[in-house]
Amino acid sequence: NNKIMINREILSIFIMVMSTTIFVAQNQKPEYRNNFESYEDGTVLTEAGVKNRLFTWGKTTTFTARKSEGKGNNGSNGYAESSSNEGVYCVKYFTLEPGITYNWKIAVKIEGDVPSFKRKYSLKVSSGKGEEVYKYLDISIDDSESGKWMQHNNEFTVKEGHEKLNVLVYRWGGENKLCVDDFVVRKKN
Repeated sequence: NNKIMINREILSIFIMVMSTTIFVAQNQKPEYRNNFESYEDGTVLTEAGVKNRLFTWGKTTTFTARKSEGKGNNGSNGYAESSSNEGVYCVKYFTLEPGITYNWKIAVKIEGDVPSFKRKYSLKVSSGKGEEVYKYLDISIDDSESGKWMQHNNEFTVKEGHEKLNVLVYRWGGENKLCVDDFVVRKKN
């Protein structure tokens, strides 16, 4: 009988430890993480109902999952590829905690044999619209090499009253494709 009591105590301690671990682990998960490995080639990532959907501004832009051996960032197979129209935005929306610092990591590649001015792109994090816009990040990348992944790692601290954010990559020049991979937004440790 004593043995059963001890086993019950051990079991209840084990359950408490496991549930605490699971709770902490859930709180540690990133706001967004997508390495684009789980999609079938050709999946349109900007359509409603797609898991970890990407958003765009402008009716003509789409993002499609690509599966190609070793063509993703760091030799991975999956990534997202835009249509080749002018004015491409790859957007994710977040509501984040004020006072907390977040990391935004993303890999970007421009595909297409175009002059360097058409390969320029920007990384932007902002909140609000028009006159009320607050810019957390606005970084221009003027020297991207066609077909080569560039990894970006930036951080920003969320301000009170500016918790609803747009996190985006923007490319104006047409006749090339904006590719993204390893898109992560998470609380800084």
